[in-house]
Amino acid sequence: MKESMGRPDMSVILVGRDSRDYVRLCLDSLGKADWLGYSYEVVYVDNGSKDGSLAMIGEGFPEVRCLGNGENLGFCRAANQGAKLAKGRYLCFLNDDTVVLDDAVARLARHLDEGPRVGAVGSRLVYPDMSEQWSGRRFPSPWNGIFGRRSLLTKLFPDAPFVVSYLYKDRLDGNEPFEVDWISAAAMMVRTEVYWTAGGCAEDYYYWHEAVLCDRIRKAGFSVHLHPGSKLIHFEGKGSGARPYHVQRWHIRDFHDGAFRCYCEHYELPRWSPRRLFAALALGARERLLLLGVWLSEKRGNSSEAVT
Repeated sequence: MKESMGRPDMSVILVGRDSRDYVRLCLDSLGKADWLGYSYEVVYVDNGSKDGSLAMIGEGFPEVRCLGNGENLGFCRAANQGAKLAKGRYLCFLNDDTVVLDDAVARLARHLDEGPRVGAVGSRLVYPDMSEQWSGRRFPSPWNGIFGRRSLLTKLFPDAPFVVSYLYKDRLDGNEPFEVDWISAAAMMVRTEVYWTAGGCAEDYYYWHEAVLCDRIRKAGFSVHLHPGSKLIHFEGKGSGARPYHVQRWHIRDFHDGAFRCYCEHYELPRWSPRRLFAALALGARERLLLLGVWLSEKRGNSSEAVT
């Protein structure tokens, strides 16, 4: 941690739950990063871990400011707790299963310094094999139910015009930041005052909370950018453990509920809007198809185990 006599330039905020080994990797990478002269602090909020995460941080990273919750309060509530503890000009939210490469975080701060009307900027997220996660996206439309980031049709037709546009695939070749609709909260830096002007993380969301935050930032008069020159490795959900059917069912239902509410808020749809009804029917059908697929997959798995 680079010490500062006054207010640090940025506060790096991590939220973790039973992901000790990934948190250690993330904190190690922060210690090895190039900060380009910026000062920073690290705030870790623990959501009721049982794996010794807090003890590991206390022993190996005593400079990290920690807050331990006795239970899982969800990402958004914990992120807001961390933001309230933070002292930096900028708030940098990193998922606990990310690894910072080189000067990735410092580049975000420099971009905010250079663009006073940029409210938030995100990093380019890649998997450990360096393949893209497409961390900048457009706001949801009916097409996203078919051509989503990880849908089958998107994998079959990765260069379809709608897919390229939705994921900004044609803008990632260079190192220059560009404006997007929303960015992943796995690596997002926000001006502190803009964060609170937008209401912070929406605590009534699990999925889609970052799209909602970015939408509110844009409606407050600020832009949202993606910085392709700021690159982080993201293991994406590896710290959350196995997901049996009842867990997957909750995730699928919450994802579609969040997508519906986010869509309606972004487009400011009144209750009587035909678009609102269409979105509810389409997302409901998609949700049921996915639930059926997961249920059948688990049934086949149980049958195989019985045979063996």
